[in-house]
Amino acid sequence: MKITAVNTAIQGENLATVLFEPTTPIADVLLVHGFTGSKEDFTEVAELLGKGGYRVLTFDNRGQYESAHSKRSDAYAMESLGKDVVELAHHFGFKNAHILGHSFGGLIVQQAVIQAPDLWRSMTLMCSGPGGQADWIRPPAFDNLLTQSMESIWFEHFDEERKNHPRYEIHKRRWIASDGISTATYRDHLNNQPTLISEIAKLGIPAHVIYGENDDAWPLVLQNQMAKDLSAQLTVLPGCGHCPNEDNPQLNADALASFWRSI
Repeated sequence: MKITAVNTAIQGENLATVLFEPTTPIADVLLVHGFTGSKEDFTEVAELLGKGGYRVLTFDNRGQYESAHSKRSDAYAMESLGKDVVELAHHFGFKNAHILGHSFGGLIVQQAVIQAPDLWRSMTLMCSGPGGQADWIRPPAFDNLLTQSMESIWFEHFDEERKNHPRYEIHKRRWIASDGISTATYRDHLNNQPTLISEIAKLGIPAHVIYGENDDAWPLVLQNQMAKDLSAQLTVLPGCGHCPNEDNPQLNADALASFWRSI
């Protein structure tokens, strides 16, 4: 399998991308990470899917980690984030691709599906929800994103509690490297973004709602209802929390591939 990391010009600015290419691809897959995440969240799952024959693209959302801090006034709007996904798919020659969004990435995927429904063979929403939630808890760390450096926020609020986390180094690097404006804007989207689920349901695209049984971010009742509204396959992963891609990559990859094979 060939793994290629490259900066890709999308909407006039670079997005950091990684493409996992098996020798003989059976289908294309595009994975969209969640709030304050990065392409590295999917490394293990992407490698497993690649070994199974899937050509997988991961990337850093605009303004996050190694992708450009945008100078455009509308760059971090939800419509622009959806356009990033559509243009990435076109750039890499994806056709009839499977698309997955994790958590906040699921809201971005909704935009991409609405903008270019003919581009996608299926849509998977993983540990995500139908729209923004006004009652999200707002930790103090997010109050000063527009007035304080990302580095100082990290050491004030996150460093001590995450020092023993197995992914401490990548969490630290990507937080400090990310654009505070993008992070603040994405937090606002998590509070305010209207749902597009009813519009997507009318498109008839095969859908999959998947979450860890211990997911503590998006209410499970909302995810279950979303699956019903989409007439989607519902998969609950035992022993996993909000990040099945990290908790049990093999189980996660197997569940995704099983759904894709079924359609």
